Amino acid sequence: MWPFGEEWLYEAMLESYIPLLELLRAVPWEPLAEAQGAERTRTRRSQGEGGGSGADEPARAGHLSAVQRKGSVSVTLGITPILLDQLDDDYMREGFLRWAEARLARAENDRGRFRLAGDRARERQAAAYCERYGRAINVFRSEYACDIAGAFGELQERGVVEIITSAATHAYLPLLREDTSIRAQLAAGCESYTRRFGRAPRGIWLPECAYRPGLEDYLQALGLEYFFVDRHAVEGGEPIGIASGHGDGPTGTGARAEAGGGAVHATAAGAGAAWSRPARADQTLAGQARAGRGGESGRTTFKPYFVSGSRVACFGRNERVTAQVWSSWLGYPGDGAYREFHKKDDISGLQYWRVTSRDTDLGAKEVYDVDAASAKLREHAAHFVGLVHELVDDWWVKTGEHGVVVAPYDTELFGHWWYEGIEWLGEVLNGLSGSALVAARSAGQVLDEHPPREAIDVPESSWGRGGKHDVWLNDGTAWMWEIIHAAEARVKRLAALCEPDRGAGAGWSADDRPSDGGDRACPGLLDSIKAQALREFFLLMSSDWPFLVTERQATEYGARRFREHAERFDRLMDYAEQVLKAAGPGGGGIEAGSGVGAGVEAREEVARYLATVSDLDDPFPWLDFSVLSPK
Repeated sequence: MWPFGEEWLYEAMLESYIPLLELLRAVPWEPLAEAQGAERTRTRRSQGEGGGSGADEPARAGHLSAVQRKGSVSVTLGITPILLDQLDDDYMREGFLRWAEARLARAENDRGRFRLAGDRARERQAAAYCERYGRAINVFRSEYACDIAGAFGELQERGVVEIITSAATHAYLPLLREDTSIRAQLAAGCESYTRRFGRAPRGIWLPECAYRPGLEDYLQALGLEYFFVDRHAVEGGEPIGIASGHGDGPTGTGARAEAGGGAVHATAAGAGAAWSRPARADQTLAGQARAGRGGESGRTTFKPYFVSGSRVACFGRNERVTAQVWSSWLGYPGDGAYREFHKKDDISGLQYWRVTSRDTDLGAKEVYDVDAASAKLREHAAHFVGLVHELVDDWWVKTGEHGVVVAPYDTELFGHWWYEGIEWLGEVLNGLSGSALVAARSAGQVLDEHPPREAIDVPESSWGRGGKHDVWLNDGTAWMWEIIHAAEARVKRLAALCEPDRGAGAGWSADDRPSDGGDRACPGLLDSIKAQALREFFLLMSSDWPFLVTERQATEYGARRFREHAERFDRLMDYAEQVLKAAGPGGGGIEAGSGVGAGVEAREEVARYLATVSDLDDPFPWLDFSVLSPK
């Protein structure tokens, strides 16, 4: 069983986010202004200006990036807004340091214990943990000033990453019924991003890669330029690999590190920015479209498309290379040399064993050998770089077009689930940065340099099993969606009551109706109740809760968290409706019969409950009902 809530976030910070920051800070990069100048120079040469004919450019360089020189790297990184909010919370920052220091102490104790026992292999691994944890704590404090989100923002300013947004609390958008709910999730996600990074996002990660026709209208209205879908949504045909239900995640259970609200998605988009696996994959993935040939529709994931009727582009996930890393059956992380995630020391809870084989029982796992794992990850990284070159070059030879390979993953795969993943990623980026034919690119750069030339209809889809919504809506989770849909309707009704021009229809006169800035009976209280109810509504909509129930990883936890947010939402909405009634024509106070009494005592009880819940659930302090309305 893996942890949830705070401890989950602390593990992700220690094992994935901080190591990823260190890696990205070390990769080659090129300032944007310099790159644009180089692009203009190359363009003039290719057009025969400035005394040149462009003949000195390699003929096959047409499928390479014009803006990014050999040696520079840029990737797309999606940070879910709820995670962004958690990373900026002082309570979480302080809690992380306490937790990480305790984990370091456990590793130090292990090192001494194994030394006394003469267990050199595990003593060596304990020492590696000590070095890794100690460095992470130090750079978090001294180099990042306890500000992981800010450090990623600095990398964006340098052009190393392009950060994209997501729905505010990672809601599963296709199953929401009300326009107001979808609009609010997306608008709050964009607002959160803009407040944190000082610019509007260009792209978005739709939670669970889940799309339904019409979502592009909301994205375009918010100024978003692109999103990602699964392979079958572009190429057509039946889902294959992971989305078919025949593959699983890196832990062998389909698990992913998103529980507790939100996740970072490391989306490497560009010519060759993808992941792969050695020879066995070609046999296992037989039947998949080869490079240079589209799927049943004639379309391909090797290039982006506009969604019909919009100027919003979609990138299709390359299933072949994705499955070869994400799947424990097909992918690199399942190799026997790598560290086993699930077997943990009885005393410290740290891991000292290797995968050995997929079929090896936990009790029979062999001790981890860091040298063997390091050799294997270099082998896998070299294979990956070679495969990406093969795919992109094959596409170029067959079509003469620039090729894009897109492979999105939860960032927690690297370092947390797959211990060696960060080091592997570094080897891959170094390999690609040295290429004269392939570059690791951000999605925005690809669109700038190679904008879509075609528009397509994109079907309803996700990257879940079967390519549909079954993971999130099934017999075990249907009760959750009944509650969510009822909450959507209730929020929409309250929003309508609070619109100035809806007064007469709601039984208000223009003079009597309370403004959005307060109410006559309880000045300021209504706005506070509404804002907190909206936070609980957002948290209720998180896709994590039905996912946990369906995957049976933490059914009781997921169901309990969902019910807690539902109960808080309902109680707050009851209060909001009573305050509205009290402030309306003939109203004199919050009425008895609601469980809160009447008059001043009732208002004090409401205020106490509001303070308690606000302390428990306080994301997006700027949130209000305006996110429900079209801008």
